[in-house]
Amino acid sequence: MLWIYYAMQKDGSGFLLITINAVGCFIEIIYIILFITYANKKARISTLKVLGLLNFLGFAAIILVCELLTKGSNREKVLGGICVGFSVCVFAAPLSIMRVVIRTKSVEFMPFSLSLFLT
Repeated sequence: MLWIYYAMQKDGSGFLLITINAVGCFIEIIYIILFITYANKKARISTLKVLGLLNFLGFAAIILVCELLTKGSNREKVLGGICVGFSVCVFAAPLSIMRVVIRTKSVEFMPFSLSLFLT
């Protein structure tokens, strides 16, 4: 959602960013709906809390800060930095699993789906 907001700040060159990230958001929504549908009650409640906190309140806070504290091309730079920061976190997060695999010398803790979808 942040990348879509970033693309809307760009002058006419954000069409590809909007397209690919809208498709990604749609796929992620399907994943979340499937998880919430089939998860047990405790996992469902926990997921909905995190979803509400991060996706809705966090996104709203970032938009408010960017709209109120930045102007013009400076807004684009700040928002781009925030987007890149989140993207690095998303792709670097599996490295914590790799650390466990290296430390334990076992791939027991590394799910196959993680390896498959990150390649």
